[in-house]
Amino acid sequence: MSEQAKIVTGLGKAELHRILVRGYDLTEELLGKITFSQMTFLMLMGRMPTAGQTRMIDALLTILVEHGMVSSVIAARLTYHTAPEAIQGAVAASILGAGSVHLGSSEWSARMLQEALPQGTQEADLDAVAASVAKRYEERKQRIPGIGHRTHAEGDPRADKLFQIARETQVYGRYCDLLQRIARAAEARRGRRLPVNVTGAIAAVASDLGLPWPMSKAFAIIGRTLGTMAHIGEEIRNPMARNIDAAIKSALVYEADEKTKHE
Repeated sequence: MSEQAKIVTGLGKAELHRILVRGYDLTEELLGKITFSQMTFLMLMGRMPTAGQTRMIDALLTILVEHGMVSSVIAARLTYHTAPEAIQGAVAASILGAGSVHLGSSEWSARMLQEALPQGTQEADLDAVAASVAKRYEERKQRIPGIGHRTHAEGDPRADKLFQIARETQVYGRYCDLLQRIARAAEARRGRRLPVNVTGAIAAVASDLGLPWPMSKAFAIIGRTLGTMAHIGEEIRNPMARNIDAAIKSALVYEADEKTKHE
């Protein structure tokens, strides 16, 4: 009989008198000594961040915490209203909606960037790569993930600030540069303003930090979890789910399908 295969993890282990996390003793070496941003970098990257990387991670975790009464937090409020005994369900309802249309497009932008410019590539003509990406998406009649925004059509201030911090912390690299070149190439092809949006900036910065593309969505999920909890907290203190429900009902128009009606 063959020996049972080992299950190996480098993340953590709980023992009788201590908890190990990425090679550190949680209570003796980490707790009260590092920030949550440092802990995030440690968990995702497997090492402690530099001071600049810590500031960059802090910005990434903060940037998507709040963006108004968007669909994800409305989902959380309505779910909490119907199931107040399960606050985690309301949070889950919000985060489950992080996808290609809203909140989670950083994943697909990072994939586009890393496939166009594989990590470790030494030499590349970024203008040529950008032009190729813009052409490919136009030929497919697909939106380029990470550029353009309905609310911030003239430029996403969050993306601009993330790029500024990336430069100040020496995180800014070829992926940040490439995405901005893609935006300019797309603007030239389509004849209209298509600025980099916040999830695109997150994707580019995460790629320059060395994260694989599926992990770029981590910052959106972590940040919006906090924002969702704040919305639920407001819902507890100042309930508005009934008003949201009433607004939907007042705007609802019922039109029976003619074919179904006569069958």
